[in-house]
Amino acid sequence: MKLIATQREASKILAELPDRISDVIKPFADQTPDHPALVQGDVTWTYVALAAVVADTAVTLQLYDIRPGDRIMIVSENSLALAALILTISEIGAWSVVVNPRLSDREIDLIREHSGARRVFYTIAVSDAARWHAERHDAQIAVLRGLGTLGIGPLNREAVPEPVEADPTSGVAALIYTSGTTGSPKGVMLTHRSVLFSAKAAGSLWGVIPEDKAYCVLPMSHIIGYSAILITSLMVGATVHLAPRYDPASLLSAIADDGITLMFGVPVMYQRLLEYKAVAGFDRLPRGRLRRLVVAGAPLDVRLKSRIEAEFGLPLLNAYGITECAPGIASGREAMIPSAR
Repeated sequence: MKLIATQREASKILAELPDRISDVIKPFADQTPDHPALVQGDVTWTYVALAAVVADTAVTLQLYDIRPGDRIMIVSENSLALAALILTISEIGAWSVVVNPRLSDREIDLIREHSGARRVFYTIAVSDAARWHAERHDAQIAVLRGLGTLGIGPLNREAVPEPVEADPTSGVAALIYTSGTTGSPKGVMLTHRSVLFSAKAAGSLWGVIPEDKAYCVLPMSHIIGYSAILITSLMVGATVHLAPRYDPASLLSAIADDGITLMFGVPVMYQRLLEYKAVAGFDRLPRGRLRRLVVAGAPLDVRLKSRIEAEFGLPLLNAYGITECAPGIASGREAMIPSAR
């Protein structure tokens, strides 16, 4: 009976999914237009503002000779411009290839060549590493409406667009590179339906709601940041706080002052929180409005799990997935954790 129920739940989710990942923001641009969608530092984009940026950027990409089926590489750390480009590339039927600028020159060049990218965009305003790669690749510096200052690589005229699927849900949304068990980057093709299904299932499991504020410091060049945080949050009309890089002090400030409710991290991030607490001399880390802690990406030591749960009085939900599954495979469910608060 449980298997039957699970199959029914999966069928229900599939039936309710939109066609493309860019569609997730559209209902909220109409229903809750002034609700914050994305926050980076002191800049906030509401849902209606985000929708407007995506619409403007779609026109801009066409002016840069980008076509449906093209692969578009974005060398970027987490930022408003990156999130907007991901959604816009989806909207026009192209494939986003998001790459962490902190990869080596060799890795960046291998991905650019292997993906057959039509163009490469570099978010030079938020990443010195992205600026370095833009300079190496002779990118043009341009100010784009809504996106700010970007590096824009030369047009790859030899790039051949992939065939466009008649059913948009079956089209590829993202080409995400993972080194996996070898030293060479491997591109994983993820369809719109795959990403959306995984994001929807994660949101249901973790109980993500419109009032949530998710802290997104895990790179959107990796599938957790891309799907489990960005798309999951936008699917329910929640708010995503974008952080280009991890800093324990900045995270704790966001928890204490910005009302962060959802925290996603890898084990080393939680370990560094405890180390920062000791160095800063805190009696206890601020919990603020936190209500959900999730960890993934590496084996979780049970002692670290226990220490974090005792610190925040919240369960640390251990999730497992791989890029090829966009990424969701399994996650711990919430349990009661004794709190000393």
